[in-house]
Amino acid sequence: MIETILDNPEFEQNSSREIERKYLPLFPQTLLNLRERSMPIEQFYLSHPSEDFSLRFRETFQNGELHYQAALKDRGKITEAGLDRLEIEVDISPELYRYYKSPDVPTLQKFRTPMNNHVAVDFYDDGRIQIESEDPIAWTQFTEQYGSHFVEITGDKTADNEWLAHLAYRRDHEGRETFVPQPELDIDSIAMEIAHLQTKTPLMIVQLCGRSGSGKSTIVRRLQAKLADWNIDSTCLSTDDYHRGRSWLQAYNNGQKWTEWDHPVVYDTSTMADDIQRLQRGEIIQRRRIDFGPCEPVYSGEIAPASVIIIEGIYAASLDFTAFSRLRYDIPTPFATCIGRRLLRDLQERPEFAEPEKSLKYMLEQAEPMWRQQDEG
Repeated sequence: MIETILDNPEFEQNSSREIERKYLPLFPQTLLNLRERSMPIEQFYLSHPSEDFSLRFRETFQNGELHYQAALKDRGKITEAGLDRLEIEVDISPELYRYYKSPDVPTLQKFRTPMNNHVAVDFYDDGRIQIESEDPIAWTQFTEQYGSHFVEITGDKTADNEWLAHLAYRRDHEGRETFVPQPELDIDSIAMEIAHLQTKTPLMIVQLCGRSGSGKSTIVRRLQAKLADWNIDSTCLSTDDYHRGRSWLQAYNNGQKWTEWDHPVVYDTSTMADDIQRLQRGEIIQRRRIDFGPCEPVYSGEIAPASVIIIEGIYAASLDFTAFSRLRYDIPTPFATCIGRRLLRDLQERPEFAEPEKSLKYMLEQAEPMWRQQDEG
């Protein structure tokens, strides 16, 4: 089960949150005149309603100009005050909006009339009208003007915009769904495949690939434990451990501050490939890791050859490894879930990255595009 940001006390002290209620009007005709001053909204999702996190991109027309935002939310919980959940929202460029948009993303069109800073009326293409409120006083003011003939639908999945976008997608694609989370990797099956090939190839190289936050480290621990049960010794090398460090990167950047921490140059995969080949020859290599305090590499201890060498990390799919790797497994953890996990981990382990809005924008603008490019060479 995924540990969510909502359940982390430290995150609550640093995060943006929303408490929202939703309503349907019993007499929608009383609100139709509000559509005249509504603004068009297009929003699409890179997540599935069954995930623990939702990732939404939105285009709005404000003051004569198009405006773009991205938002990460968790599923939250129903409280007496309404649906209480995480909401991290950032402005993005139109280019980034188009980068993530494709024919396969579930998209929703609606018109919105903001009544004040905390109440908005949404008009949908199918004739549905919904009202969102984030403040009880603002809602009371709204009902004083438009009456109290509303039914609350807070928590009803059929009123959720992400669910409605996916419903529209299914209708337009003969019932086919998109962004459905795939089954987790089967550790027993992977171990059996490794054991079978290991009888033919005494030394196995295995790539375990996935985004940051996909659960690579957990899978490695489980896989190594299973192999050990079968008396197959293994060792793991992570591309994270071949982080070049702040000093090297600053020198590489002509003395300027380095900010592109997910750029492929950050990870010395060439040296890592050389070390793996040394292990293949039966040599011992020096153990290294990155100390995220000063953000510099640390060298201590040794790594001995093993029957199975597991390569993991965000650049485990590097072409530097494919020439001698026998097996590759891609972790199917969805994009939105990876972002939620990484935000939580950065908060706990890397305080310098504990600004959720800044981190979300960085992951959308830099980390994800760079991760997608590695298989392209």
